[in-house]
Amino acid sequence: MPNISFAGAKKRKTRHSGYVFRMSRQEPGSTQSALASSGLLSLVDELLLNIIDHIDNRQALGHLASTCTRFQGLVEPYIWRDLLVLTGSHARHVTQALDSRDERVDYIRSLSIRYKDEYKEGIEELNHHIALMSRLKHLMLESPCPNNSEWRTGLFFDGYSRIDFTNLLASAVYPRVELPLSMPMLQSCRHYI
Repeated sequence: MPNISFAGAKKRKTRHSGYVFRMSRQEPGSTQSALASSGLLSLVDELLLNIIDHIDNRQALGHLASTCTRFQGLVEPYIWRDLLVLTGSHARHVTQALDSRDERVDYIRSLSIRYKDEYKEGIEELNHHIALMSRLKHLMLESPCPNNSEWRTGLFFDGYSRIDFTNLLASAVYPRVELPLSMPMLQSCRHYI
């Protein structure tokens, strides 16, 4: 097994803390190999992206993104590509993360929102961010339904979705004055009531 040394890692992190990865093509000769002399960080971004593309564990991607700013910039598009929101508390965490870094909204390609009525508080916080997702291709909304088995116990059903899909779709078709078209890349939208 190869000997992996982390000596000087803290030094590199603080020295290059201002680095922000951009998905644009770099000029010939300007690679990231100057950031580290050996190890994984010595690889160019294209090779690192090829390696990251084969990681299918979201937790592993999250740990890799938290190691340094370079990996955060490379890994976050993979973490945010497909989102599944099942509870209102998860929706609140997602909105806080999207508020902390504006570019995360552009990473989302597929969004599924499926929640039970007892976990609905907080789902509505996603309304604002869905309209800002300029690269969203697939949207799936599943609202609680009174025909589900959970309603056979006689619980009250308020009958409306926490996601304001009518205004959301209207802003995608009819742009508002001085605002860009919402969800311009949307290819499929499914709403289950």
